[in-house]
Amino acid sequence: MEIGKHLGAGLWGVADKMLAVVYGLGYVWLVIRVLPEEEFGNFVLVQEVFLVISGLATAFALQPLLKFSAEEDADLTGIVSAALWLDAGFITAASIVVVACSAPAGAILNSPTLPPLLWYVPAMLAASFARNFTMTLLQAKFRIREVFWMDAVHFLGAPFLVWIVSRLHAFDTALDLVVINLASLSGSSLAGLWFTRRMARVTLHPPRQAVQRVWDYGKYTLGGIISSLFSTRADSFILSAFTGPVQVAVYNSAKVFVRLYEMAAQVAQMFVLPAASRLWSKGDTASLKALTEKAILFLTVGLLPVTVMFLAFPGLLITVLYDGRYAEAVPVIRFFSLLTFMVPLAAVGSNVIMGLGHARVSFILGGKTLAVSLAAFLICIPPGGATGAGVGYVLGSAAAGVMTARALIGYVPITAGEVIRRMNDIKMFLRDRL
Repeated sequence: MEIGKHLGAGLWGVADKMLAVVYGLGYVWLVIRVLPEEEFGNFVLVQEVFLVISGLATAFALQPLLKFSAEEDADLTGIVSAALWLDAGFITAASIVVVACSAPAGAILNSPTLPPLLWYVPAMLAASFARNFTMTLLQAKFRIREVFWMDAVHFLGAPFLVWIVSRLHAFDTALDLVVINLASLSGSSLAGLWFTRRMARVTLHPPRQAVQRVWDYGKYTLGGIISSLFSTRADSFILSAFTGPVQVAVYNSAKVFVRLYEMAAQVAQMFVLPAASRLWSKGDTASLKALTEKAILFLTVGLLPVTVMFLAFPGLLITVLYDGRYAEAVPVIRFFSLLTFMVPLAAVGSNVIMGLGHARVSFILGGKTLAVSLAAFLICIPPGGATGAGVGYVLGSAAAGVMTARALIGYVPITAGEVIRRMNDIKMFLRDRL
């Protein structure tokens, strides 16, 4: 399987992730510039809880689904059914925990108005359930065009609804934004159900062997993603515990730009994990090595303009996008520019390792990354506030990149020189396309 084939389909993947950029711009212009700082900070905390649970559910049930359904001659009915019920069970249990812990969470995070908002997290999880599940099925079969249209419903629909509600002078609280996200996530789920209506049947009693396969793989991916999620999401919670939701708002006015890196990592995950799984199952180690080298280099080169923008023009970004608000975010954006040299190693390496079936390795890597990240946040946030959170985020990402690269080399023997020599492949790819 040649990387060129993936890059051809990858144009749809890039277009899909550009929707997240459009969403981010709409988020900046229509939300961050408008909502009071405390309301924005509260929404960030609700969104982080939602994203953490969604990420955990994805690791536990949907990553196994992506791996096993991407393999040749996969038993789709058994795997899909097993993953569906495990996913539903996890979401239900997590929803109960959120509701039960909403009051103490508000006290710990210095936000008395947060608990009522946390009661909406189960509704957000329900609205996005079919979206996340069907999107995994489409990714496994490289049907990225349909993924694009699913994401369009949410990433374009939410800003449009914010604009409509703002025109009606009815948008001024975090709850307004939560309700809008409920609507756009529900629409995306309906689109996903339509696109996958003929892909696989679901049975109430999946084969025990299929359940065991998903469980055995998912318990390690869950452990790994727990570390990964908390190492990248704990910043807002720790920052709020020390300083309150206003500093969370300042920090996340800068962290919104990290979505460019998250978009790049998601593009890598969309193609690298199923491709690595398929190549490994065929025993094509040469193509697997080439895929890994090209993916790391292509992603790094593609992110270099982001580094230039974040280093040279952070003040301009803040002035233009926030109309003078959140000036404290400028140094945070500069620190984030360093992520260009860390994200590709972690994103590509972790997905190759998962594609090879080494979920336990991913679990161990995640635990080490979490330890470094929590230490960095606890050391840097008390004296530095939002800027300290940015420093801690970069340190955690650097640890993830270095440790993932070292683990990857044990399975796919790549070197820095071999990766750099893939520049010729970039030139050939551009020449062929132009």
